[in-house]
Amino acid sequence: MESVLVLTISGADRSGLVETLAGVIAKYHGNWEQCRMAHLAGRFVGLLQVSVSGEQQQELEVALRTIKDLDVLIAVGEMGAPEPIRQFDLEVVGTDHPGIVRDVFKALAAANVNVEELSTSTVIAPDSGVILFEAKARLGCSPEVDREEIRIQLEKIAQDIMVDVRVLD
Repeated sequence: MESVLVLTISGADRSGLVETLAGVIAKYHGNWEQCRMAHLAGRFVGLLQVSVSGEQQQELEVALRTIKDLDVLIAVGEMGAPEPIRQFDLEVVGTDHPGIVRDVFKALAAANVNVEELSTSTVIAPDSGVILFEAKARLGCSPEVDREEIRIQLEKIAQDIMVDVRVLD
């Protein structure tokens, strides 16, 4: 039987880290399926989905945890097709301050909208030198959720926290 593992990795950034990780997965006949990886605060961090046969799962898990200078957290995922959902994108931009993510995503959670992907960053505005917060999210919801109502609620919040919010198809 096939198992799905979700890995959370973190380690000091260095050349060859992805190759080492991929080599261990391949050695135990695992299949590297999906990932998101980035350099954050001097560390290489990532999320990775791997499928592996049940017979190889324990050995792969042990081997992953012994990669030098890499912290690996392993969770068992679910196999199977996901429920059908409607997806749409969200962009948020505004002067950086605490609470933006909390306020925007609290409203989305209240509307039964799921975050499928999220990336955020801060950048210095070239014209003013102000630090801007930027977020891009891929969201999912059931077909019954009223996207227009979500947009209206997000625009109200955007005024309160002084950010621009765009809901895109």
